[in-house]
Amino acid sequence: MKIALATTLPSLIENKRIEEEVKALHHDFQLVNLKEFSFVIHDGQLVVDQLENLKADIVIVRGIFNSIKPISALVDDLRRRGIRVFDNNLTEHKYSINKIADTVKLSLKGIPVPNSAYLRSFDHYTASAAQIGFPVVIKSTRMGKGAGVYKVDSPEELVKFIEKLKKEDKQPGAHMIQEFVPYVYDLRVLIIGSDVYAMRRIPGEGEFRANFSLGGAVELFDLDESTRDLAKKALHAIDMTVGGVDVLITKDEKKYILEVNHTAGMVGMEKATNENIARLFVNHAIKHAF
Repeated sequence: MKIALATTLPSLIENKRIEEEVKALHHDFQLVNLKEFSFVIHDGQLVVDQLENLKADIVIVRGIFNSIKPISALVDDLRRRGIRVFDNNLTEHKYSINKIADTVKLSLKGIPVPNSAYLRSFDHYTASAAQIGFPVVIKSTRMGKGAGVYKVDSPEELVKFIEKLKKEDKQPGAHMIQEFVPYVYDLRVLIIGSDVYAMRRIPGEGEFRANFSLGGAVELFDLDESTRDLAKKALHAIDMTVGGVDVLITKDEKKYILEVNHTAGMVGMEKATNENIARLFVNHAIKHAF
């Protein structure tokens, strides 16, 4: 079978792992690098250079971080041409990272999330932060892997932070304010179809973010049934079959869904579990491509 991986971030180590496992399963592999997505239309014919040499039975779409709407249209066209595609519902969402949309979806489904505020004016930041209660976390709505996430401890610090954002010409709607949850456990739950894996993420010294990509340590974590069910409900609320669900558990055993990652890393989970997560993903993509 010929399997292609379409991505706008070909350098991701997970993409290399996918290539390795496709080949280990004795399939032909082709990387479709859409990082420099471009096209021409000549005499009514659309030509996308990156797709001209595509020869695949199945296309796995993963890690589309730019040109999402036109690429989604091209993915739909691949299906019309009879090529099976696994895109983890990208063409339906038309976004890879949108924490505002995901937070709304989680809340509408009754999934517990930290108290949050999404505002269109910096004038409202201080009052909303005070209502939530300091410290607060301010996070970019369009960045992942812990980037663009800041802890603000006081109103004075918030004023300075807002001034910094203004100087950088950042818009208030590019960030969201959330309650800082004093967690005991920060968990990444990786769900691939019916397979569920969990690891505890431990932040480095002086760091409140526990992301593996930021140098945090990871260790295997044994999920109880209620946490497993909550993570599955969160993933289904976003309408995906593959995703990384970030769960915070407090000392009084309250559970919060921090976010659901559409393009969850695999390497940290492989390290924590000693499982071949990339192969599970490839097999799931082949089975569920349509």
